[in-house]
Amino acid sequence: MVTVRPFRGVRYNLEKALLKHVVSPPYDVISESERESFKTKSPYNVVHLILPEGKNKYNNAGKLYNQWKSEKVLVKDDVPSFYVYEQEYRYEGKKYVRTGFVGLMKLEEFGKGKVFPHEKTLAGPKKDRYELMKACKANFSQIFGLYLDKENELEKAFASAKKTMPAASAVDDDGVKNSLWLIQDQDIVNKISRFMSNKSIYIADGHHRYETSLNLRDFFRKQNKDAADELKPYDFAMMMFVNFYDEGLKIFPTHRVVDIDDKFDEKVFFEKLENYFVVEEIEHTRYEKFLNKKENCKIVMVYGDKYYGLSIKDDDYEKLHPVYRRVDTYILQELILKGVMGFSEDKLLNKEGISFMQSEEKVREAAEKNKAVGFILNGVPIEVVREISENGYVMPQKSTYFYPKLQTGLVFNDI
Repeated sequence: MVTVRPFRGVRYNLEKALLKHVVSPPYDVISESERESFKTKSPYNVVHLILPEGKNKYNNAGKLYNQWKSEKVLVKDDVPSFYVYEQEYRYEGKKYVRTGFVGLMKLEEFGKGKVFPHEKTLAGPKKDRYELMKACKANFSQIFGLYLDKENELEKAFASAKKTMPAASAVDDDGVKNSLWLIQDQDIVNKISRFMSNKSIYIADGHHRYETSLNLRDFFRKQNKDAADELKPYDFAMMMFVNFYDEGLKIFPTHRVVDIDDKFDEKVFFEKLENYFVVEEIEHTRYEKFLNKKENCKIVMVYGDKYYGLSIKDDDYEKLHPVYRRVDTYILQELILKGVMGFSEDKLLNKEGISFMQSEEKVREAAEKNKAVGFILNGVPIEVVREISENGYVMPQKSTYFYPKLQTGLVFNDI
């Protein structure tokens, strides 16, 4: 059984802070230059909390968070609420709306209940988030979870809430309009909690934060000597819940650019590549058409100023586990990065010599300007994400890019 409940969120006091100046994307997609830019927008921008600096940065973030609360820059809602979160954006000239709700979910270990991951995690990011959450005793960013609701039963509750003015709204730097409404009616709150109780939850984004929440829960349980059946605030984590079938749910690919050095042998590289793929030079303008061919796996490679279409050979395709045949990042990792370029598992996990980019244009620029090889991939279909999760498999890091990113700073949760 999944336990989802409302909470008294901590939110910016809009009389003291302009929302568009204080929100930011999740911590792990913010570059150094972007962090500096967000800091200059407002002394209350959330990056001061989620990406603290200095020798005692985690404790400093905790003090700053408490200071903002004492100064009423941040205020806690009086009544436990679910928070309807809508993101309105444009893609390829068309308007989309993605709607979900933010609530608390009782934590459970992967593989022991109804919460399913699809990505590997790393020790470094988990340690960083652990120290921050422990010092601040708060969830600053929502974990992104998906649930199945073909009949869209919760839409009525969301639509009812959205008949009023949003409690908060801001257009972010990507042009996405982020709006928040509160659901406090007890009957509707109970309906949502009951509806979610028999659902499975698939982690879309925030794997590191989810596992960190588990580790922090265990730490506080041991420290406080909690009874086995005693529920505390740290037994829950803040999560954004979105329907798998929401029309605004988009998954984009994350492309790769791989560094090469003076020892790189072009001839040997292509010979090894042809062990697994049929390689053909293609026109730059044809790359999307090539990727969209349905048979087997297609990858576009950018080397120098040339584009190459890579079509996996039938024998190698058949050797793949069926669940991975539609995961381009897995095929790239296993056959090209490991099989052709000699990457070790540790090097891959630490992302050494690999850059991640969202657009073909940036891949091309990086491959042309630097000593590098670019790989342009297809996105992972949503049904494959579900299949991977339910069967206990994982995909390489950054296999999915759920767009748009959830903004950090709309609502916090004290633990």
